[in-house]
Amino acid sequence: MRNLVLDPVESAKETRVVMEERRMRVEDKPQSLTWEQFQATAFLANPYRIPTIGWMADLESLTPADLRAWYDQWYLPNNATLVVVGDVDADAVRELAERHFGPVRPGPVGVVKPQPEPRQRGERRIVVRAPAELPYLALGWKVPGLKTAPAPWQAYALRVLAGILDDGDSARLSRELVRGQAVAAAADADYSIYTRMDGLFTLDGVPANGHTVAELEAALRAQVERLKTEPVTPAELERVKAGVVAADVYQRDSSFYQAMRIGILESIGLGWPVMEDYVDRIQAVTERQVQAVARLYLRDEGLTVARLEPLPLDTAGDEGGERHGR
Repeated sequence: MRNLVLDPVESAKETRVVMEERRMRVEDKPQSLTWEQFQATAFLANPYRIPTIGWMADLESLTPADLRAWYDQWYLPNNATLVVVGDVDADAVRELAERHFGPVRPGPVGVVKPQPEPRQRGERRIVVRAPAELPYLALGWKVPGLKTAPAPWQAYALRVLAGILDDGDSARLSRELVRGQAVAAAADADYSIYTRMDGLFTLDGVPANGHTVAELEAALRAQVERLKTEPVTPAELERVKAGVVAADVYQRDSSFYQAMRIGILESIGLGWPVMEDYVDRIQAVTERQVQAVARLYLRDEGLTVARLEPLPLDTAGDEGGERHGR
């Protein structure tokens, strides 16, 4: 919590490790590189536009003084959440927490200024050209999470909507685009309900052999339009709800997952009791609510599209040398 030692030699060594991690996980993986550019295009002010690992220029200029300033500003007991999960005695845990953390003095926590995202006023598109074997497509619409939704039911309906499209082999993307039309080699939908700020509802995928990115985009957007014009069937809705509830039950078997979920909810300001309502709120979502959030949020004026156009793989070495200054 306090008294961190930041040795300049060790800090420089660890920074080089993180730089190499960035190369391996992002810069040398064309889909990850495209996703990073996609996020940076979708958001203008929202900090979700900044990669967690940082841009390479951030790492190249990082100093021990930067680390110390960040540490001193944020690593304080009055800015921390301690989560303990398992077969423990609550009184004993509290005594240990007070013994080890009680003497740590609180301090002034940095003020987080509002960072509202400007209203998007039209579709945004980018093309990423990088050495790759296959093209790739990502679509994202700005949507609220549970913390920012005008009404809580909207966030739960968006979660169910994601399940309609992509929760198992019987979901629409797998059933209709991968196996049915065979326009996609892979297709996914994703939505995070627990976010501090507005996030994205995303669809992404790789076109099947013999099909183009444009055809895949048309197929994905047709699925979105169908959600707006046709209510999902009761059977489909019940399948998704059963899957979401089962996943929640299985995840609670993990102490780590329980702790992580509690910590996230507390840290973003929703509070841990929200997790106790999750299953009931999912079960309460109706066909009309799923259709309503599709119509309200999955509109072109809030859409960002990113396409990966593969370059020959034999150019990777040249690009890597130029990118990394070799």
